[in-house]
Amino acid sequence: MKILAVALALAGAFALFPFEETLALDSRIESTKTNGRFKPLDPKQQILFPRDHGSHDDARVEWWYVTGQLDTRSGKRLGYQLTFFRTGISGDAAPRASAFAARDLFLAHFARTDVQAGTFRFTERIHRTGVGAAFAREDRLSVANEDWRLEEVGGQLVLFASDGGEEISLVLTPEKPPVLHGAGGLSRKGPESEAVSRYVSLTRLRSEGWWTGGGKSEAVTGLSWFDHEWGSGSIGKDTAGWDWFALHLLDGRDLMLYRMRGSAGSPTRFSAGTLVEKDGRAIPLGASDFTLEETARWKSAASGASYPARWVLRVPRAGVAAEVVPLVKDQELVTGKSTRVTYWEGACDVTVPGSSAPLGRAYVEMTGYAGTGGLGAFSLN
Repeated sequence: MKILAVALALAGAFALFPFEETLALDSRIESTKTNGRFKPLDPKQQILFPRDHGSHDDARVEWWYVTGQLDTRSGKRLGYQLTFFRTGISGDAAPRASAFAARDLFLAHFARTDVQAGTFRFTERIHRTGVGAAFAREDRLSVANEDWRLEEVGGQLVLFASDGGEEISLVLTPEKPPVLHGAGGLSRKGPESEAVSRYVSLTRLRSEGWWTGGGKSEAVTGLSWFDHEWGSGSIGKDTAGWDWFALHLLDGRDLMLYRMRGSAGSPTRFSAGTLVEKDGRAIPLGASDFTLEETARWKSAASGASYPARWVLRVPRAGVAAEVVPLVKDQELVTGKSTRVTYWEGACDVTVPGSSAPLGRAYVEMTGYAGTGGLGAFSLN
């Protein structure tokens, strides 16, 4: 799941948008309700690839998201997150008459974790559609925000991102077929009819390429995870946040879990997940199929938020019992220049509970812990 409906926070982000004078020419920012352009998801619609890896113009909110952990030949361990968001700000089915009237906004986050150095860095971007600015193709996966790019070429994913002299350039090769989460790829987050998204993943991507930093480039290899979601952007009015886990297990299985948290902080019945077997078979998991026990906390100096900082995760029906441990405590993004969502997203180890024996690697995302600002405009749902 990636920052579900994160682009709804754009209502608050427009004041920071560098094209605000241009945006002021738009008569209004459309609501998330369906209209001429934005349509409710059709459970009967067939999902086809590579087309459905591309953009969906009738979806109010959409994002493409890659995380991974990489190793260099010199022994360094690195984590990365590259996310592209598209949100429709015009509900007109036809193209806008004025070239200055923005139809979509594109946002992006790029984060890096250096495990040995104990450092975490991130940056963010926001643009409207335009040559040299940002775009997302509809016929296949090809999204960009300035020079940051994620594209499918010959069945492989190619990505590039840079920031402050640091660059990552990777070729990602799927080792398993696409996974549809939820019934027919419809992932429900709340009781409201609109609180649902299409959710597709490539859970195990062999990753090869180059990492450049400090004027030096090193070859890297590892595993990555690709998510793609689209829909109305709603997560339900009583949702306080969520905790998302993506695990690459050493036995070849992959595990995705998300815990939706209600206003009291307890898990809701819309928490769910998917276990992906070594052969690619996907087994859906409901809220009663797994448990998450928080065993440590970490408080952010930047936002004041207190986050869970270690978990014991159990999926009895799959024989999974694992401890998930952040590799760096501070992997928080405070995205005041784009989505205005404060969240924690970081690289983790997966071990046998109470032991350092390795079981795999993971990425974890947590939202809604930073008070009223933690979900941006989600409180408007």
